[in-house]
Amino acid sequence: MFNLDFKKKFQPKTKYRTGLDIGSSAVKILEIENLDDKPALAHIGLKTLPDVSKATLAGTIKTLVEELKLSTREVSISVSGPSTIVRFVSMPKMREDELRGAIKFEAEKYIPFAIDDCIIDYQVLKKDDKENKLETLLVAVKKELVLEKIAVAEDSGLSVTVVDVDTFAVANSFLRNFGGRDQSKTAALLNVGANITNVSIVRDGILYFSRDVAIGGSDFTAAIAKGLNIDKADAEKLKIFPQDKEQEVLKYTKNTANNLIDEMRLSFSYYENQSGRGIEEIYISGGTSGLAGLENVFNEAFESKPFLWDPLQFLDKSKLSQNTELLKNMSRSFAVAAGLALR
Repeated sequence: MFNLDFKKKFQPKTKYRTGLDIGSSAVKILEIENLDDKPALAHIGLKTLPDVSKATLAGTIKTLVEELKLSTREVSISVSGPSTIVRFVSMPKMREDELRGAIKFEAEKYIPFAIDDCIIDYQVLKKDDKENKLETLLVAVKKELVLEKIAVAEDSGLSVTVVDVDTFAVANSFLRNFGGRDQSKTAALLNVGANITNVSIVRDGILYFSRDVAIGGSDFTAAIAKGLNIDKADAEKLKIFPQDKEQEVLKYTKNTANNLIDEMRLSFSYYENQSGRGIEEIYISGGTSGLAGLENVFNEAFESKPFLWDPLQFLDKSKLSQNTELLKNMSRSFAVAAGLALR
């Protein structure tokens, strides 16, 4: 059920495609209508979660689906976090049937839990005829996590057609939005979610690095709430709209931002050591991408001003009749959902 071909062009098989992003603080739905070469945004919606119990998740998704009046009940979903393992491995050149058999044995070297408890998939990224090697993307996810997410979607009245990985979905959305950029440049994509920051590194239309970092918007919110002695709801508002408290917000979120920067340095260094190439561009999305001062922190750390990008800019939005304010204020939160809808 995994679909790892993030390089393929958008070639819709049905009139409507829907991405369901089941996060830790909110669920997001994005439905695309296929209109020739210009896909249109048909529906967009977001609902915050009071908790992440199965019943709450299913009920929240069902309510959102009914409010949006989706055109299809078939959806793509994704997974992330510590139960999702992504590795880039070099394999000897071999036939496809041989590779399928060999990949499970190779996976055991990289997976910290029982192989029989996992769903494993792979994709050949690059064939090196000179070195007689296959550069391969290996994914292993605990069956329990996948089955739980599918069950939640089905309990909401939906049918899951594809299970993806968050970092791949972000890369897919990015490549669709920036097809005209210089693809030879190495771009780091950071999608800052509530509890996790998804890190993807792409070059030449290929994903070369994928990692989830356990730092997200909730950490910044908690730091503001503690520093200003306010509740988390007020801190959440100040995080994006600090008004006259910007300097205080910057002060109390500095340590969290530095922790995130340190994790990015580790990720970038690993990629550079493996590839011999440096990071040339940084793109940030996610609900916390608008954090006051975040751009400056990255600019100072990497001497490169990051781009705050809109994952929905490739879509025709003229037909959208609902949730236009959500589109205006929170479009950067839909990087994963947009990538899933492109499946």
